[in-house]
Amino acid sequence: MPEVAGYDQYVHQDLRFAVVGLGKMGILHSGILNLLAPGLVKAAVDKSRLIKIGASRLIKGVNFYNDLHRMLRKESPDVVYVTTPVQFHRSIVDALLEANVKYVFLEKPPTVNHPQLVSLTDKMRTDQTVMVGLQKRFALPFRHVKMLLSEGVMGEITRVSAYIRSADIQGPVSRSEATGRGALLDLGIHMVDLLIWIFDVRTVEASISHKIYGTTDDRFEMQLRTSKNVEVAADVTWSDSEYRWPETHLEITGTRGVLRATEDYVKVELTEKNALLGNETRLALYKPHYYQSVPPVNLADPEYTLENLHFLFCISSHTEPLTSLKNVSDTMNMVDELYAKAIY
Repeated sequence: MPEVAGYDQYVHQDLRFAVVGLGKMGILHSGILNLLAPGLVKAAVDKSRLIKIGASRLIKGVNFYNDLHRMLRKESPDVVYVTTPVQFHRSIVDALLEANVKYVFLEKPPTVNHPQLVSLTDKMRTDQTVMVGLQKRFALPFRHVKMLLSEGVMGEITRVSAYIRSADIQGPVSRSEATGRGALLDLGIHMVDLLIWIFDVRTVEASISHKIYGTTDDRFEMQLRTSKNVEVAADVTWSDSEYRWPETHLEITGTRGVLRATEDYVKVELTEKNALLGNETRLALYKPHYYQSVPPVNLADPEYTLENLHFLFCISSHTEPLTSLKNVSDTMNMVDELYAKAIY
């Protein structure tokens, strides 16, 4: 990714950054930004007094507010990160666009549904940018997969299987009741986005929603098809106790072999040697191979740092982010379609 080299050249200290929502992701993005450029975040908004007290001990030199509109009047931020629960995204981004904020980073999922996303894109001016936090597109193993496929290393793709699994939910919770949507919207959106971005998935053939602990989907299965008529089988769950850490997995079968990839590795087994594999039939690369040049921001997986660097690069270069609101519209539309066609 070209924006990694010399990234400090496009981190503008004169821009005022603010964060709305100081949960896990708000603290994470604030930390990454301030490690990339100390003092970059100037203001933060959260309605919880307790959270603000805790955050003030982690994030120094920041003005804390409990009201979005007051922060906007006092700080006039150029860039705002929105990391609240999804049911508040549309109203917050509406307010930011109305206040002429030029750059917005919106954590995933961008909205509860596709019509809400369209309402935001319709409201944006041409000089305003909204980037969505679908960071799996910035995981270098998955970017490598996309490159290998574009170069025809696997030959003709005949089948794709994929999953994203975690153990986040192991009992009844209420966090998804406000939207009526569960694992697919919250976690599975990463899978849907990768499948569209890498394979040009276009058709939903079938989907099944499973309720395990709550009133919304804790597991979701889907049968999809690409624009080239390749069958894709995928599933998502946030209730698999075998996964201590979330894992995204791709298995691609082609006429020349099999490719498997996660956030941690890419493994290829071919039937004949290939120049892109160093004239070998096998390839195995792991995280240390991929992230040697990434700034050492050890707060989370490197894909989060690359995601933030990409946003900073797009601000500096006045270019559209890879995961702009417009560029992930098809992802949200497919999420809606999967829910609409689901068998319960």
